[in-house]
Amino acid sequence: MAHTRNHNDRRRKVSKLRAFLVIFSTLILASVVGAGLFVAKAATNLPEWDPTDLTNQKQASIVYDKDGIQIAQLHASENRIATKSGDIPDLVKKTFVAVEDKRFYSHIGIDPIRIAGSAIHDILSQSAKEGASTITQQLARNAFIQDPTAKTLTRKIQEAIMAVVLEHKYTKDEILTFYLNKIFLGESSYGIQAAAKTYFGKDLNQLNPAEIAMLAGMPQAPSGYDPYYHPDEAKNRRTIVLGVMRDSGIITAGDYAKYKDEPFTYVDTMKQTYGGAKNAVVTTSDYKFPYFVDYVITTLENDYNITSDQIYHGGLKIYTTVDPKIQSTAEAAFKDSANFPKSVDSTLIQGAMTVLDPTSGAIRAIVGGRDYTPMGLNRATQSQRQPGSTIKPLVVYGPAIEKGGYFPGTVLDDMPVSYNGGNGTAWSPKDFDTESAGWKGRITMRFALEDSVNVYAVKLLNLIGVNNGWQFGKNLGLPLTEKDKVLSLALGTPQVTTLNMASAYGAYADNGVSVTPHAFEKVVDSAGAVVVAPQITKNRVMKPTTAYIINDMLRSVVTNGTAYAAQIGNWAVAGKTGTTSLDPQKYENKTGNPDAWFAGYTPSYVGIVWMGYDSDPDGKHYLHQVFGGGYPANLWKKVMTTALEGTQVQTEFQKPNGIVSGQIDTKSGLLPSSLTPSQFIQTEIAAKGDLPTEVSNVWVINSSGRLVLNLPDRDSSANWPSDEAPYRPYANSFNGAQSTAPENSQTSTDPTTPASNVQTGNSPPSTPPSGQPATDKTAPPTGAAPGQTTTPTIPTPPATSTSPTSPTPPTPSKGH
Repeated sequence: MAHTRNHNDRRRKVSKLRAFLVIFSTLILASVVGAGLFVAKAATNLPEWDPTDLTNQKQASIVYDKDGIQIAQLHASENRIATKSGDIPDLVKKTFVAVEDKRFYSHIGIDPIRIAGSAIHDILSQSAKEGASTITQQLARNAFIQDPTAKTLTRKIQEAIMAVVLEHKYTKDEILTFYLNKIFLGESSYGIQAAAKTYFGKDLNQLNPAEIAMLAGMPQAPSGYDPYYHPDEAKNRRTIVLGVMRDSGIITAGDYAKYKDEPFTYVDTMKQTYGGAKNAVVTTSDYKFPYFVDYVITTLENDYNITSDQIYHGGLKIYTTVDPKIQSTAEAAFKDSANFPKSVDSTLIQGAMTVLDPTSGAIRAIVGGRDYTPMGLNRATQSQRQPGSTIKPLVVYGPAIEKGGYFPGTVLDDMPVSYNGGNGTAWSPKDFDTESAGWKGRITMRFALEDSVNVYAVKLLNLIGVNNGWQFGKNLGLPLTEKDKVLSLALGTPQVTTLNMASAYGAYADNGVSVTPHAFEKVVDSAGAVVVAPQITKNRVMKPTTAYIINDMLRSVVTNGTAYAAQIGNWAVAGKTGTTSLDPQKYENKTGNPDAWFAGYTPSYVGIVWMGYDSDPDGKHYLHQVFGGGYPANLWKKVMTTALEGTQVQTEFQKPNGIVSGQIDTKSGLLPSSLTPSQFIQTEIAAKGDLPTEVSNVWVINSSGRLVLNLPDRDSSANWPSDEAPYRPYANSFNGAQSTAPENSQTSTDPTTPASNVQTGNSPPSTPPSGQPATDKTAPPTGAAPGQTTTPTIPTPPATSTSPTSPTPPTPSKGH
């Protein structure tokens, strides 16, 4: 019986094993059949292809304006220079093979070893990032697959089949040559010869190992390893490739040590001279609005990793935000030489302009110069220049109002002041007209902004704190760096583009909300699927009351100040002029300016205009008597007048709750006293809680019975401005006659004001109490009377308006 049971148990086990084997074999067979059918289906639906597509690209992408009207057709518009196999150095071929496909010369188009290794890596890492494509597969993908970025099994099978076909039809050297001529290497450069020109200004046969290594490292992420935008990443990737070259015996260990730290000299020169790359060869279609379209293309390439293959022959539909009316008007204005000052020679004085809708962030117009070069320098988005006084509302006045305790009637003294400039030097900011017109004395914030007074702006930034001003500007989207955290930030020493400035000013026009600037709404592929849509965010970066007060003050700049030329009928126009100054160390006693700006906006549009030379290699190419309120403001008005045609006139910026008004004494920033002369009383606005509640104490009757200004902190030897001179508290000072001897040594006070309210030379708190004027802490000039306040130590300011990294203090920006 026991023997029978054992026999039956063995039979049952054998039956189970057979059943398992049958089921397993069936599953394997089904999987093989299924895989075969899937491969067969993929092969059946193989894309139609022509071997000539290895050198010719035929599919076009369409670009549309904001209303969906076609403005451009992109096809065969590539920076491509075809190169014969014999002209490609062996070092280039060996390096690309070592980095991209080390078994290239032994596989049949696909590499089973690489596929298996990639699969194991992906399983172990629980990701799908490891690439398994051979050079032949990459060539097949880029030449024949309609959507080369689609990560589907069908596409991979089709790619593999086509790679095997290519290996059967062409030699290895032919395939490698096709690949090296077709591969995209960033900056709209196709093929290694075009890339050699773009990144090094050389022919392919002139490249050294470091330069070849950089190019060989780019195919994985052309935008991410672009040295124009990501030099650190490009250098790290180059070092890795040089290591592969060394380990493969392509270069020696000595070569590796020699080249691994080589600087990007050509790239740095191009960035400094032109603001970016100038592509070597571009064959492009003649399309409308080229500066705008070029910006869209570079944005898709650099920010969204859309390859130029897709852009130029991927059948895309690109829906942009350009307004044809505004863009056409701007382009016409830039072509009219009457809108620009005359140059000293045949080199054009250049310009740039950006216009955007502040409520949506949509860019409506971009003009990057007066002489368009296909895919060349776009000054509106690439040329970083110092903005001069146009930056003051963004990093000084806006953050002061936002901080609280300050309002348009806050009074500071425009008189000589010195700060620690570092290295034992003193920095004494002044205005362009200080030498000719003298100091302006005690002035309000509104007047300082209208007349673009530099000393006021620097003193105010010192009071609110450089970090506060820097962070406020950063929140507006300005590309500020740590080196910009200095007092000369108030005078516009950072580097910005017209697009940067348009986006920043847009937050004021949109009542304190910052919106992501964008030049396209979506990109759709040939099947109708959206492949790219920008992420548009709206962030409140300041209180609505802050935005309104800045808008109101900048309206005064247009109605009463340096931007008078920008007025447009009854429209509410706000604006700010800016002009940078020559570096005195380079230009000695010459007068002129490198840059002239105008930043203007209405509730509907923001427009920024810049003018100047691209560079000054000989010390002669700079502007002469050209200020922001002149040519730039006039060109802005021409464009914006057309932009506003047919729209309802808006005579005011939106006024939020929390705005109050009242009369103030313009020499103290407090409520007028019974002694305040009528000409120094005006009505001013403020955020609720920031309007003064205390009475002015600067007006007193002296021992001679005369009304005088009680300003004990002011240097007794200083020349007073004409409106204050009649009230100077010194003998023989009436009607402007001045003496350095005080009339009496006792400080007289307004009899209606308690003595405890009299201002002294003590430094104020960083935020004045509500209603108190923001006083300033200054250092006296040489020979100042004892008891004057001392110089505060501040971060070392940049050198000049044209060289922010120099250790010497900057020259003042001009307020025109």
